[in-house]
Amino acid sequence: MPPPTWRSWRAGALVFSLWTLVSLLSVGGLWVSSWGAGTPPPDLHDLLWSLQSDWLWALMTPFMFACCDRYPLVRPSRWRNLGVHLLLLAVLWVITATMRYVLAPWLSQPTYPFVAQLARSLVLSIFCYFVGAGVGHALRFHRLYMERRLRASELETQLLRAQFLALQMQLRPHFLFNSLNTITGLIRTGDSRGAVQMTAGLADLLRAVLRSDGSQEVPLRQELDFVERYLRIEQLRFQERLRIDIQVDPEAADALVPHLLLQPLVENAVRHGVRSDTTESRVEIQITREEDELWLRVRDTGEGPLSPPAAAPEPGVPEEGGIGLSNTRARLRHLYGDAQRLELLPAEGGGALAQAVIPFRRVEVTP
Repeated sequence: MPPPTWRSWRAGALVFSLWTLVSLLSVGGLWVSSWGAGTPPPDLHDLLWSLQSDWLWALMTPFMFACCDRYPLVRPSRWRNLGVHLLLLAVLWVITATMRYVLAPWLSQPTYPFVAQLARSLVLSIFCYFVGAGVGHALRFHRLYMERRLRASELETQLLRAQFLALQMQLRPHFLFNSLNTITGLIRTGDSRGAVQMTAGLADLLRAVLRSDGSQEVPLRQELDFVERYLRIEQLRFQERLRIDIQVDPEAADALVPHLLLQPLVENAVRHGVRSDTTESRVEIQITREEDELWLRVRDTGEGPLSPPAAAPEPGVPEEGGIGLSNTRARLRHLYGDAQRLELLPAEGGGALAQAVIPFRRVEVTP
């Protein structure tokens, strides 16, 4: 048997305190009745007589609770379990009557034959047992309710994690196919050197993706390193036509962000922001901390969103940006609930602005 814990000692003290309170209330009631009737009030022997009976029931309360856990009065075996409870009641009834029979002379109480003491103890034993059994069943049902809530919460957490990982795995081949299409375009134009450099860069990028341990959130510097690898590939493709500007607030440097959060925003900005002519296009990444929120903004100088701005498109309606932005919005919703938002807006001066707002969380440093 494992040693008693502080919780079990505290529960035992609570049980004894409650039964002691019952004795004090019982003796107090007798004192009030005697004061009104003009009879002698109860003395110390009467208090000890009441305490010994209730303390005996306090000692037997753990057995009643254990019986309620092992033999609950529920279907399909409630009648059989009721028989077990009645048997335990009979045993406790006999024990109670025996203690009263033995202690009565020592506590200056009226003495009765054992059979008469059994009869006098019957009603009190039935009342005490079924009160204790009722409390035991209530505690059992409460514990089962809390366990079911805990299991439901764990299942919900597992489901959200599975959905998050499924969305993340859906995003990886999406990015891979777009990168391969870019390399194919370079090969078709005869830029073999650029194709080789992009292939090497893509290999580094894929190693960074596959190196992920499945964490839902990663340090911001890791996410930025991934995005910079991707942008180096795109700059090989567009050369001087693409200019990159990354600004990170020092207060946001130690933030946690969802893995592969920035990449689809940046990819969308490059795809729709780089003009087909020789005009220089810019992609600006700005990350700031505003109180308890982390703001991630990606702006391009293209023609702007092709659809009206919307923070949360209707279910089933395609949104600007395709699978990248819709996937990112779903992942943010799974991670942060209503404490996040992702918007695609027209930028001042032309182009589009994609901004994501998430709760600010710091990277935990292990001492």
